[in-house]
Amino acid sequence: MADKQAVTELLNKGGWAYDTPDVNFLADMFTEDGQFDLQIQKNDVIKFAGRANIRSLYENSLATQTDQRRHIVTNLFFADEKDNSITATSYLVLVAIADGQLKVLSTGVYTDKVVKDGNQWRINHRFLYLDLPY
Repeated sequence: MADKQAVTELLNKGGWAYDTPDVNFLADMFTEDGQFDLQIQKNDVIKFAGRANIRSLYENSLATQTDQRRHIVTNLFFADEKDNSITATSYLVLVAIADGQLKVLSTGVYTDKVVKDGNQWRINHRFLYLDLPY
């Protein structure tokens, strides 16, 4: 059976890692051949293939950010559980703090295919659907 606690911690720490920022952790969350697909509203899916490209996505996003973000990952549940893989679905609430103001930027849904990679759990495929652009 998959280690649901380890997977839960991976996904929760991913939100925290963006906010601190810890790009090394964000990139290492993914397998070397990992995929991150992003869809904002009903627009085309933007695809980032491979850990290096996913790392660049995070670095570029953080470089343009001027506020403090809080990625709140919640309502996590699992499906398709096997010994070495599991699918996790969770909500994202993206909050920004700037100039003494708190603002919800967007909400969304993560669907993560998480696999055992050596002795660590990593995301092999992430699909993030955002309800609004951020």
